[in-house]
Amino acid sequence: MKRKPEYVVVTCVSQFRNRYVIPVDELQKMNPDMPVDPSWALDSVTCEEVKEFSQRHIGEQIIDAQVLREPEVLQFFDADNDYLTEWDEEFKLAWINHWKQKPSEEEEAKFEEIRLKHTSAKSDTTNTSSED
Repeated sequence: MKRKPEYVVVTCVSQFRNRYVIPVDELQKMNPDMPVDPSWALDSVTCEEVKEFSQRHIGEQIIDAQVLREPEVLQFFDADNDYLTEWDEEFKLAWINHWKQKPSEEEEAKFEEIRLKHTSAKSDTTNTSSED
C-alpha cells in the first residue's frame, strides 16, 4: 500500500509595529471640560477610530512545527481557507506543493497546467446552455 505524503506545517506569528498620530487639540475636543489626557488616544486606537500613521514589520516568531499526513493537511487547508473549500482535492494539493517563493520554470509550468485544468473545469460547470 502506497503511503500518503507527509508535510511539515510551521506555525508563526508575524508582528508589526504600528503608529497612530492624533493632534492634541483634537483629543481635547473629546472632553473639553477636563485637561487633555494622552491616554484618551489609546481608547481611540483600540476602538479603531484612528487612521494608521505608519507600519513596520518587525519579524516572525515560529510557534511550532509538526509533520502531518495529507488528510490532516487538507483539513488544515479547509479550516484556514474556508473561502476555498470548493477547490477539489487535486487543486488544493497542487497549491500546497507549489510552495516555493521562486519555483523553477518546470515547477511553475506543472502548477499552471493543473490551475488551468481546475479553472476550465469550474467554468464548464458554471456555464449552462438551454437547448430549445
